[in-house]
Amino acid sequence: MPENKQQDTLKKMLEIGELIEQGRENEDTQVGTINYYKDFIFQGSNLAETDIFVAKIENTKENTNTYELYSGKTNTLIATVDEQGKLHFMPEYIESLKQIDEGLAQMLRLEDLDFQLPEELEKEDRVLTREERIYLSSQKIKTTKEGKAKGQNNADGLEKEDQEKSPEEDQKQQIAKAKKVPSHNILMIRENSNFYKDHPNLEPNLYFYRDTQGVVKAEYIDGNGQPQPSKYFEASTTSLRQETISIGNDGNPVTKEVPHQVMKTKGLNNVDKDIRDIRINIKIDSYGYLDIEEARQGQNGDWLSHDIETKGRNYNSHAVNQTTSIRTRAADPDRQTEAYEKAANTGLKEDGIEYSEMYLIQHPNEFIESLIQEGYQKPEAVQILNYMVGQEGLNLEQAKQRVNEEIEQGKFEKEEQKEKEPIEQGDEEEGRTPWGDAEDRRSRR
Repeated sequence: MPENKQQDTLKKMLEIGELIEQGRENEDTQVGTINYYKDFIFQGSNLAETDIFVAKIENTKENTNTYELYSGKTNTLIATVDEQGKLHFMPEYIESLKQIDEGLAQMLRLEDLDFQLPEELEKEDRVLTREERIYLSSQKIKTTKEGKAKGQNNADGLEKEDQEKSPEEDQKQQIAKAKKVPSHNILMIRENSNFYKDHPNLEPNLYFYRDTQGVVKAEYIDGNGQPQPSKYFEASTTSLRQETISIGNDGNPVTKEVPHQVMKTKGLNNVDKDIRDIRINIKIDSYGYLDIEEARQGQNGDWLSHDIETKGRNYNSHAVNQTTSIRTRAADPDRQTEAYEKAANTGLKEDGIEYSEMYLIQHPNEFIESLIQEGYQKPEAVQILNYMVGQEGLNLEQAKQRVNEEIEQGKFEKEEQKEKEPIEQGDEEEGRTPWGDAEDRRSRR
C-alpha cells in the first residue's frame, strides 16, 4: 500500500473510532478493534465492496460484541451486526444500490445474512487495536505525507499536532463534535470568497456539512454563536443529478461528470440573465472527503460548475473567478460549455482539457497573437489554431510541427500569391476558421 494511502487509511480508522465514541449512548460499550479491508466479500451474498471499515463494539457489562461497517468511499455507516451475528444493511445503502441497478440489487441477496470476517488479511488490509487507537489519539497525532521526511518517528509518517489550533480549526472541531461527524465532512465558506461576492444576501459564517446519514446540509453561526439552518439551501438529494461540466478551481483538468448529490437553492442572487438556475453539486472522493461546487444552468440547458472557495482549500484562479462572476455580469455558462464541447473534439482532450485551453477556444485572437509573438506570421498562426480545433484534432506541438513543415514547403507563399489575385463578387467567406462562423454569428447578435 502506498505510504500516503496508509496514512489516509489510518486517519480514517481513528476518525471512525472517534465518531462512534462520541455517538454511543450506552456507557457499558466501547470501540474495540477497527479493521480495514481493501476488498470485502459479504459471505452468502453476491455483494462485494472495496474500502470497508469494520468497527467492533464491545459491551463490557454483558460481555457481548456487535459490529458497525462503514464505507470508505462515502464515510457513512452501511450496515450493523447484532449480538446474534446477523447482518443488517442500512436502508440508505440499499436504496443507493437500487439507484445503480434495481434488478441487480434484488439479485444480491442481502437479507438474513450471517456476518463473517475474512480469515486472513490481504496485503493492503490492516487492523487497529483499541490500545493503538487510544495511544495515537492521546498523542494528538495527525497523518501527514511529509511526516517521515520531517524526521518524525511515529508510525506511518505521523507527527504531533501543533498545541494551539487556529480559531477557524477550533470552530470546525466544535461543529464536528456537536454533529458527531468527522471534521473533513465540514466545509466553511471563506468570508472573501467569490461565493459571497456573487450572493451577498447569504448569511455570514456559512458552512456545509455531511451528517451521519450522508445528507449534506447548510448552516450558519448566528450572533449568539449558535448554529442555524440556512434559508437558501435545501438538504442534498441523490435525485435531480445531471451531467455537469466542472472547471473546478483551474488546478485540474476540466471534466464532464455527474455529481454524487445535489442541493437545490432558494433565493440566491441571480441578476445575470444568462443563468437559468443555480444548484450546489456535492462530490465525495474515494476517501470520503467532501467537496462542493456552485453549478449554474445556462440558457442552452447545460450545467457548468466551479469550486466554492472554502477555508483550508485552495483559492480559485483569477481566471475562474473573473469569468464566473455574477457581480460583474461576466458569467456566461453557455459560452463556457460550448467551449468545452469544442475543445473535447480536438487534440486538446488527449492529456485532459485545461481551463486555459477552454479560454483559448473562447479567445482565439489572443492565442493567435501569442503565436505571432513567438515569430509566426498571422496566416501561419491561424493555421496552427485550425489544426487544433478543426477535424485534425492536433495538439499544440503537433499543429506547430505540421505548420513548420508547410512553411518549409512554401505553402504560405503560394497562398499569399493567391490572395493577391482579384476575388470575384460572392466568393468572400465570413469565417476562415472553424471558429470563425460562430464568432461572426455572435457579433451579429
